[in-house]
Amino acid sequence: LGETWAEDGEQLDYETLYENNRVCYDAELPSEVLVLTCAVDVQDDRLEYEIEGWAVGNRSYGIEYGILMGDPSKKSVWGLLDDHLKRKFSHADGYNLSISCTCIDSGGHATNEVYKFCKEREHLRVFAIKGRGGSGLPIISRPTRNNRIGAALFSIGVDTGKDLIYARLRERDNTKDGYCYYPMNDDGTPTMGYDIKYFKGLTTEKRRVRYNKGHAKFEWHKASGARNEPFDLKNYNIAALEILVVKLEVLAEKAKQAVVRRKETSTEPVGQPKQRNRRRIVSKGI
Repeated sequence: LGETWAEDGEQLDYETLYENNRVCYDAELPSEVLVLTCAVDVQDDRLEYEIEGWAVGNRSYGIEYGILMGDPSKKSVWGLLDDHLKRKFSHADGYNLSISCTCIDSGGHATNEVYKFCKEREHLRVFAIKGRGGSGLPIISRPTRNNRIGAALFSIGVDTGKDLIYARLRERDNTKDGYCYYPMNDDGTPTMGYDIKYFKGLTTEKRRVRYNKGHAKFEWHKASGARNEPFDLKNYNIAALEILVVKLEVLAEKAKQAVVRRKETSTEPVGQPKQRNRRRIVSKGI
């Protein structure tokens, strides 16, 4: 009849991801992690953020998911975020990484505050982003400064990113490119914000097919009242990695060479490993 109608699509099982994709890290950062990115979602009463690590093959490692309570129209909560973005994270050998790029959503609440915060920190690769729906859009587009603050603003193709995320989360073979890891304590309990609620938010949306006069159109659907911040933040972290334009394979080779140099110049006696602070987790292999 030429009427508009829709078919429900796939929705990932959050309990399966919670059971299968969590592993014990041997330190704050697994040895495979080469780059850190951060994503920030702005709500009326809080900032939600996720720090993610990236390895060869675009394998991702959840490092920390957190909430900073406070009114985004006030300076205090942005001060808390600033402190978080300045932190360093350690590998098991004591080598530290800082966050290389941060994306903050400007499309909803406290837009001017987002622009101002990012403008002052562009030299640290802290950028404002705004999502654009629709199929076929690039994950990131060239930045513009067409706003009152003159801050660099990147548009991101959120549907393209969501398609990519679901493809990666469906992967069950952890040797494949794009596999997603998340941390847990050695007794299987959640750590660093990655509890069952996080995985519910990560999988709350489903991809639907809508037909209009016989033409199919794909769209993402979220149930009314459902929270999807983890899904959005993973999208923003993918955008942050795209903005960096890094070659992870090249970084991996440089990291290997750096490890060799540190061993050659180390003055510690053989058989006496450097003492380090470790998180409350033990490596079980990845």
